[in-house]
Amino acid sequence: MSDSDSEGGKVLSTSSEATQSVPDATPSPSAAQASGFEDRVELLNKARAFLHQPQIQREDVLSKRRFLAEKGLNDAEIEGLMRELPVQIPSIPPRTYPQPPPSNLPTLLLGLVRLFSWIIGGAAALSFIYYRILLPRVTATYMARGSLKSHQLSLIRKLNTSLASLKDSQNDVAEVLPRPGDLQEPSAFKACLTLDALLEHANTHKIELSTISQITLLRCAISDPSIKTESKKPTTTELFHLLEGKIPWLASDEGASFEQSLWDTLSTCSLFVSEASPSDSVLSTDSHAGPCWTYQPPAAPAPTALAHSLSALSASIPKPHPEKHSPFQHALQSMSDFTGYISSQMYAPYLPVGNRFGTGPTLNTAEEEVRKEIRALKGLVLNR
Repeated sequence: MSDSDSEGGKVLSTSSEATQSVPDATPSPSAAQASGFEDRVELLNKARAFLHQPQIQREDVLSKRRFLAEKGLNDAEIEGLMRELPVQIPSIPPRTYPQPPPSNLPTLLLGLVRLFSWIIGGAAALSFIYYRILLPRVTATYMARGSLKSHQLSLIRKLNTSLASLKDSQNDVAEVLPRPGDLQEPSAFKACLTLDALLEHANTHKIELSTISQITLLRCAISDPSIKTESKKPTTTELFHLLEGKIPWLASDEGASFEQSLWDTLSTCSLFVSEASPSDSVLSTDSHAGPCWTYQPPAAPAPTALAHSLSALSASIPKPHPEKHSPFQHALQSMSDFTGYISSQMYAPYLPVGNRFGTGPTLNTAEEEVRKEIRALKGLVLNR
């Protein structure tokens, strides 16, 4: 706009200079009006030419109006000149694109570098702590456990060796001890004399009949008073009829094998002696009753050499004699104590009345003990 203002100023200044170059004269009023009109028309033409210049057309309307007003044109003339101008197309501003944001790659790379540095530093610190602090302790603990385990294994081997030697020594000692016979009954059933007593004992202690000794069953059945009398001994048929009547389980299929084992025990065991039935001699009708049976208790085993040695040793040791107490010993002891007390009081030094009641000076514990010992010695001397 400064260039256009300068050019417009030059155009309008030339017109003013042309008007001033005219010699001063005193024209008439009509001539003055005609010259003023011509000057005004020329000024308007110059202003019109000025506005049609390309560089002036790109300027804004306010700048144009202000410039024309400064050159002496009134508002009506300026408005007429502005209407003569072609419609101005608004200028399109140049395209502006937003700047792309800065790349995050450097920040990302820096973060990755920091992350890897932290990871490497932490791993190095953990490795240092592990190899300098934890690993020596773990190794020492492992070695201590290994040594403890080896020590315990050695102790277990020693224990096994000592147990084996003890077992061998016990086997050597047990050779001279009496061995229990195969024909001995359990001690819990020795008191049962009848079959009813045996079954009652088994029911009380919840003992299965199949676990009871066969010798005990046969002994109780033979000595049962229902089939045994002083003049009559039970036969095989009576014996097994009694067992099946008291124990119905023997008549079943499961008890058949147990009943067969009872018969084998009865016929093979040396404790049961068979005798010929009296009915066989008189040819009675019951010829299939079988022999009569009796029970002979096993003989007591002979004492072994060890038992003889122990009995001889027990007989050779003198037995302590009980201490004899005289009925007058307690009275004699009481009289001796009373005599000692009287003598100690008789030869005791004189004490003032105040000392007797605790108002005078008192002796300490050591002096009192010495005085008691002296009194006791005096009493012993007098007793002698």
